[in-house]
Amino acid sequence: MEAKKQKAPDTSKRMVLVVDDEEINREILGNILKQRYLVQYASDGIEAMQIIRRDHNELSAILLDLSMPRMDGFEVLKELRTDNMLSHIPVMVLTAHSESEVKSLEFGAYDFITKPFQMPDLILARVAKTIRLAEDTYIIRETGKDSLTDLPNMSYFQRLCHMEKSRMDKAGEKASFVYFDVMNMTAYNSRYGYAEGDNLLIHIAQLLQKIFVDMPVCRLADDHFAVMTDQKNVSEQLQKFTEQVKDSGKGRFIKVHAGIYNEEEKNETDPVIAIDYARLACTSVHDDYSTDLCVFNGALLNKYNNAQHVLEYFDQVIAEHKIHVHYQPIVRALTGEVCNFEALARWEDPVLGNLSPGMFIPVLEDYKLGARMDLYMVEEVCREVEPRKKAGLTQVPVSVNFSRTDFDQCDMVQAISDIVDKYHVDHSMIIIEVTESAFGNNPEFLKEQINRFHERGFKVWMDDFGDGYASLNVLQDNDFDLIKLDIGFMRNFDPEGKNGKILTDIVRMAQHLGIHTLSEGAERPEQVAFLQKIGCEKIQGFYYGKPRPTPEAIKEFQEGKSLPIESFDSAEYYENNWNYNFAEEIYRQIPGAVLVYREEDNVILFATKELVDMFECDSLGDFLAYTNHNFANMVHPDDLQKTIRSIKNQISDSANENVDYITYRIITKKGNEKLIDDVGRLMHDKHYGNIFFVSLYDMAKKKRALESE
Repeated sequence: MEAKKQKAPDTSKRMVLVVDDEEINREILGNILKQRYLVQYASDGIEAMQIIRRDHNELSAILLDLSMPRMDGFEVLKELRTDNMLSHIPVMVLTAHSESEVKSLEFGAYDFITKPFQMPDLILARVAKTIRLAEDTYIIRETGKDSLTDLPNMSYFQRLCHMEKSRMDKAGEKASFVYFDVMNMTAYNSRYGYAEGDNLLIHIAQLLQKIFVDMPVCRLADDHFAVMTDQKNVSEQLQKFTEQVKDSGKGRFIKVHAGIYNEEEKNETDPVIAIDYARLACTSVHDDYSTDLCVFNGALLNKYNNAQHVLEYFDQVIAEHKIHVHYQPIVRALTGEVCNFEALARWEDPVLGNLSPGMFIPVLEDYKLGARMDLYMVEEVCREVEPRKKAGLTQVPVSVNFSRTDFDQCDMVQAISDIVDKYHVDHSMIIIEVTESAFGNNPEFLKEQINRFHERGFKVWMDDFGDGYASLNVLQDNDFDLIKLDIGFMRNFDPEGKNGKILTDIVRMAQHLGIHTLSEGAERPEQVAFLQKIGCEKIQGFYYGKPRPTPEAIKEFQEGKSLPIESFDSAEYYENNWNYNFAEEIYRQIPGAVLVYREEDNVILFATKELVDMFECDSLGDFLAYTNHNFANMVHPDDLQKTIRSIKNQISDSANENVDYITYRIITKKGNEKLIDDVGRLMHDKHYGNIFFVSLYDMAKKKRALESE
């Protein structure tokens, strides 16, 4: 007779484990379950754990008796709960004692099956429901958790918060939402390595779970975490966290800032908004190492509402060109003429009216919209070139500000080039102005971008020079066309104190490096006079005018109220030929009134206040207008040939060390004739030709001084 083949197990069925020390119970329950499931059996906790560890990937549920020898059901529950590989397997407790149910739930049980086992259909239904619920929960957790820390991600965190909020509402409790930011994580990774940084984040995650027991905890991104907790416990919990987090770095300094949003009575705040409020509170103390936390308040709420308003209307105002370009003049100190404009954004809001840049620029940068904003500004400047030309306004280069984050969001060099080319604007007419703080991260990358801008004919300025700690390093490593001195120098203006000495030395240093200089924030005549005196080439500030939109600028021009604008020829000369590299000679304490001019065309390159006073002019610009920027126009017509012969003698005769003395007359702007003693020194320069440094004395004034001694 042929042997009967053994039936192979049905692998399509889910597997369950029945754990009970009484054989009769295992048999009864097994007979019920095997209709639908593959059933395995264990007679105590130790045997059960062996099977669970072996088959944990296949097990769909465990039916567990609590009272067993060697290792009881509570011990099994505890071990399952603390093992991440096993904690997802649902456990249904087999019990005849209702008092054990609460304790079982605390240990992680899903449901109960009451002894004696009756109503097989009900038992099968409850097992099926438990398996389905556990599998759904597992899927949610696996797809909604952070891969590094195993904490819920933001999406899953929201669901947990809604469930916890429902429980709190029923209990009459109020919630607190806490946002955590681990400080200087970039520096920590750089110093100790990314593996150590990950270990730190894992430790902080575990610490948060330990302190905020059974409360929703999540890792938002990078080194940012969030917690929802009971408001009455939050202070004590945060104190514990602050104390214990110090040990997270294994002896290394760790600082974590926290922002708190406390729910108010009958508050229906969505968890996402609540965490955003807490984030704002945390951000407000980001640079303050003297504090650990900040509680969200009314002022921060206003800031938040403003941010939401900006984000809501940004697309609309961009589409409708409601962010206007205002142009602030930049004046050449030597001539008093406008040589550049800075493009500044002004938001015409449909609800709030005009918004200052301080209200919307930081918001756009925080939400990674800065690049879009700044490229919009470039396009608006280019778009307005034609109407400004048609109105008769002489075109001068316009600077547009860019931040570090702009360069992270797109190929900024290519994007700007495309816009400028679209409007057929010469690249030299758009200046790229980058803040000094932009060089904090990845300076090599930004250096490369500066070189690319130069290759395409753009000039690059450094904004806010002196506001950061790395100014000199940045100057050393990058080729800037100009540095703009931070406005703080003018706010703390003190020409006779440290402020004046620092400004003087910065300008001299820039001159020696061949870098042009600009000071912003000049509002008073004494500030302008000082900047002219020390050789700062360009000046910007309310002294010369506030930012104006194109329609106002055109109106002022038509009414003859606008400042004179530099010609293309003058701009070419001052920008590309003369950069005050000769200032070292000027500052060797040359006595008298100092003049610098170029022999080839007699163009005046530099003049001190003493020379302006000598010619009885009101200002440097007044003096240059009177002389038409030409040394020959300074000299009395009858003495001009004598002066020219002296100049030629100096050039041809090297034996006198290029120094000569001559006396001639001048006629001041008020028509007065003066006899002048001229001590000139010739400097041969391979780039600029023959440059004369001249010290001038009013002979009558000098004679009176000698007679009074």
